[in-house]
Amino acid sequence: MSRSLARGIAAVARALTRAQKPNRARVTQALASEALIPRVTVATAAGPILLDCPTSRSLHDPHGFGRDEPETVAWIMSLPEGTVLWDIGANIGLYALLAARRGLRVLAFEPSAASFAALMRNIEINGFGDRVSVFCVALDERTHLATLSMAATGAGHSMHSLDGGSAVAFRQTIPAFAMDDIARAFGLPLPDAIKLDVDGIEPAILRGGGQALAHAREVLVEVEGTNEDAVPPLLAGLGFRQEPGTGRNRVFRR
Repeated sequence: MSRSLARGIAAVARALTRAQKPNRARVTQALASEALIPRVTVATAAGPILLDCPTSRSLHDPHGFGRDEPETVAWIMSLPEGTVLWDIGANIGLYALLAARRGLRVLAFEPSAASFAALMRNIEINGFGDRVSVFCVALDERTHLATLSMAATGAGHSMHSLDGGSAVAFRQTIPAFAMDDIARAFGLPLPDAIKLDVDGIEPAILRGGGQALAHAREVLVEVEGTNEDAVPPLLAGLGFRQEPGTGRNRVFRR
């Protein structure tokens, strides 16, 4: 029903602009499209967060806030003010903005071009440009020029893979950095805490961050699938202990 109604609204917009000259009609349609981008206000314990959601998929996280990933929300809310948080796999920015709202200093990494654009916009509309730095790069075990195999290209989509994947709608060339390399190359502050959710290559990213992880006090990692076997021993070898929990995101602390 929603899809059919959306097509109907688009048809009405085209009909209403038919009397305009072609260039003017296209400008009017573009302005109407921009005006229809939904802005969602997400109520959090730290205060409201605004999110512009340019695709239907980008509404997934704000609509599921507090229900889909309660362990992530609780963890961010527990971090001390002033913590430097690296949000690796930031998507359109919901959790980066929650951290910024709490007074954390956030470095957000998102390789998907469309999600990165939405992330930038959401930082802007919340006025958090001084609290969140954003990077349209991937992180990996080593620094190289990589290919992001995308299941879908719209903002908010997930299930992409780096240098692999069979169900591919588009392949985006993207610079990939080891955590230690990007910190050293650009003088980035090392993380006190790391949030890592990248659909499968979490172990590789961790292996590329010896210095970053030596500095970090705690890490939250999505451990679904094979990561559940790979991530805990890797972090244990670096001095982290896994906190009790059964969600798909697990907390590790020193």
